[in-house]
Amino acid sequence: MNVGAIIALSPALSTDKKAVYNSWGPGMYDPRFNIDGKSTPLVLPPAYGLADIKNETYTAEGPMSYWNAYVAVTQMHGKGNFADSRLGINIRQTPDLVTPKLAALRAYQHSIPAPPPPEGSVDRAMTARGRSIFDRNCASCHVGTNGTDNNNGKLHQASETGMNGDYAARTANKAYRTTPLRALWQHPPYFHDGSAKTLPDVVRHYDRVRGLKLTQQQQQDLVEYLKAQ
Repeated sequence: MNVGAIIALSPALSTDKKAVYNSWGPGMYDPRFNIDGKSTPLVLPPAYGLADIKNETYTAEGPMSYWNAYVAVTQMHGKGNFADSRLGINIRQTPDLVTPKLAALRAYQHSIPAPPPPEGSVDRAMTARGRSIFDRNCASCHVGTNGTDNNNGKLHQASETGMNGDYAARTANKAYRTTPLRALWQHPPYFHDGSAKTLPDVVRHYDRVRGLKLTQQQQQDLVEYLKAQ
């Protein structure tokens, strides 16, 4: 979905703002552009496989209902309440039509499972070898069945993983959480800013930034494992 292009259709926007919205492209959105006027669009993350994830946003400001309220009130301009002193936002409206709906919306979103890879789409032998490589090099951050150490409260500076830190600098926590790995086969591009177009790009990035020194075969095996998630 090209959300920016849809918003840019509004006759209430200036030509300059329309140009920014149109610049984001399909699958990208900046949830703070209308707050601070800066533009560092993010990949729209998948909405499935979130039942065991404590903080769903890239920078872990809060849990699902926090983000749903933020989007409903500050982005969609719904009639409701949203406050976060860390961001300097305090919106109060009467009647609050948003808050009563948050629990049911969260329950529905948490009920959506991550889709498995299509039958026959991954090589099982390569996947098994890739899992071993993943466990040695990636599992300290992509922890357990949740796939994120943020469930333990951990955050990472952009420099730790070679990410662009511009978006994090605009947020409450100024850092990124480890993104859970779920149905990676069907939602490229990757990383918060879409800078990795394919899973091989992801592996090559970390091989370089983290100095993993993986062979070409090891990289291919790791990609196959990621496709199976």
